[in-house]
Amino acid sequence: MASAFFPSGLRVLAVDDDRAFLKILEKMLKKCSYEVTTFCLARDALNTLCERKDDFDIVITDVNMPDLDGFQLLEHVRIEMDLPIIMMSIDGEVDRVMKGVQHGACDYLL
Repeated sequence: MASAFFPSGLRVLAVDDDRAFLKILEKMLKKCSYEVTTFCLARDALNTLCERKDDFDIVITDVNMPDLDGFQLLEHVRIEMDLPIIMMSIDGEVDRVMKGVQHGACDYLL
């Protein structure tokens, strides 16, 4: 399945408190030959990013999480490291999408 469209070996850190969705996302990303590290808690993901920020190329995060929301994670990552972030949410409110993009998300998946 991997091709020139998917940069093989891209190191992705994925965060979502929905374990079932996180497993689906992980399988989809691995089919693209990406190396995937997953977290159910944003705070754990942030701690790992701070300790090993050079080990990841991109972050994909849910917006709504119980411990630290995706916008807070976005702020920390944007300030402390230079990693692109894709935000995702089932909430398609235009204001929330714009907030993510205005705060530095490179994309927002609905």
